[in-house]
Amino acid sequence: MILSVIALPNASAQQSPALSAADKAAAVDLLAQRLSGKYVYADEGNKMAAAVRDHLLKGDYEKVATDAEFADLLTTHLQAAHPDKHLSIRHIPNALPDRPRPSLTRGVPAEMRQRMTEVGQYLNFAFEKVERLPGNIMYLKLNGFFEAEVGRAAATAAMNLAANGNAMIIDLRDNGGGDPRMVAYVASYLLGDKKVHLSDIYFRAENETNSFWSDPAVPGVRFGPDKPVYVLTSGETFSAAEDFTYNLQAIKRITVVGGTTGGGAHPIQPFRVSPNLVAVIPVGRSINLITKGDWEGSGVKPDVAIAADKAMTKANALALRQVLPKIDNPHERAMLEKTLAELESAL
Repeated sequence: MILSVIALPNASAQQSPALSAADKAAAVDLLAQRLSGKYVYADEGNKMAAAVRDHLLKGDYEKVATDAEFADLLTTHLQAAHPDKHLSIRHIPNALPDRPRPSLTRGVPAEMRQRMTEVGQYLNFAFEKVERLPGNIMYLKLNGFFEAEVGRAAATAAMNLAANGNAMIIDLRDNGGGDPRMVAYVASYLLGDKKVHLSDIYFRAENETNSFWSDPAVPGVRFGPDKPVYVLTSGETFSAAEDFTYNLQAIKRITVVGGTTGGGAHPIQPFRVSPNLVAVIPVGRSINLITKGDWEGSGVKPDVAIAADKAMTKANALALRQVLPKIDNPHERAMLEKTLAELESAL
């Protein structure tokens, strides 16, 4: 289910034994099988499989001495054959065996959930900040969408704290993605009493479609469907963060402020292709019910295009303009008008 690499381990600097020609050939063969059988588009998977087999036959991997070098070169060759920002080969010493892809009915294994919980607690499940700004505008900085099974309580706390705002700014400029179930969970706090079909994800190998809906029964207080919401984006906004932005933009629930996002819409699954190499392969594609497409390659286009480092100032000014007519206290209104003038001057 994961739309990004948030839950995958990083490559270690640990050294592994030198690779033999047989090791490389076996890894390429297994990689080619996985690409043909699992990549989201069969034709492109076959194309990439043929490319790495051809590089092997030409001797392009003969001088590669380590797993790390091999991973980098394989990634380069795959991206040359078919660009996909989610696709890569990673050097992960003593990689775990392949496991079934998590889905709406297949949860994350217990040991992985425990590790996610430990990391999540340290990072506050990527909820970096909830802050009340002048004019009762709530600012939420969210740097990832942790696996829903372990991150729901943090999401509930953050969204409940922000629920009483007159407007909300959600900062996804540093959000690299995560779990689409968490996307739907957070989005539920911005919607109404009826379920909303946010998106589908289609998995080619299993011919399976997972549907994602808002939940009107999320715990606590919802921000609701009517008050203004601004989402900040940048080129680093990726994967599940784009899912959140694209689908709420499509139903006109949010105003997107900032830069065009990274352009990765294909959910991934890791496959071990050698003891120390893991192929991170896109195995599905997102489908929006309104556009009938996704943001792969193109990214999510902002409603208000502005440099990412100015997006917060711009959104804050836009939000203040929205809430000012509702401020009756003359003294507070004068203070907010001064703040708005300062923000607009800074732009």
